[in-house]
Amino acid sequence: MYTPPAFRVDDPDWMFGFVAANDFGLLVTAEPLMVSHLPFHLLRPEGEGRAVLLCHLARANPQWRAFEGAGAEALAVFRGPHAYVSSAWYGAQPAVPTWNYDAVQARGHATLIEDPDAIAVQMRALAARYEPDPGFDMDAQPVRYMEGMFKALVGVRIEVKQWTAKRKQSQNRPMADRIAVAAQLEARGEHAAAAALKDANGLG
Repeated sequence: MYTPPAFRVDDPDWMFGFVAANDFGLLVTAEPLMVSHLPFHLLRPEGEGRAVLLCHLARANPQWRAFEGAGAEALAVFRGPHAYVSSAWYGAQPAVPTWNYDAVQARGHATLIEDPDAIAVQMRALAARYEPDPGFDMDAQPVRYMEGMFKALVGVRIEVKQWTAKRKQSQNRPMADRIAVAAQLEARGEHAAAAALKDANGLG
């Protein structure tokens, strides 16, 4: 990801928080060249260890074969609020329109998780995060039915070796322009994008 210095973020805590808040991401592989849209579960690093991302694919999805055997490199991509920014909102001219956004990429070595018990643990964690209460109860389902569902899934474990984070939130514009853009986004009802701009620029 192209990341000019004005937009680069190096704070691991910000990256981890961003991924946790925007955990429906993209799993990208080179061979085969494929992208899958998936929920991810972030395991933050312990001690000197690396962060780990867990996700799962349908066994019918051929992308999992990229990780057979010794595994392969993979990229996970996460995106947050984004918005079109009109140069008409700027006080400093001349200028052209642009797009504001937050994004994080995680690159690492991916291996397969095929043990049904381990996949069940992943599914329980996912349900615990998103299910309403009361909601889906895995233990209330027929055992053979759930065993069949787990066999139809393949887990993926990515040990993250490189994080890249970008906050393109008008930091290259004069402060007056940043304030003006935030106000225009609010007026258009793009509250999440406005909030991201304010947060990136310390505008409260």
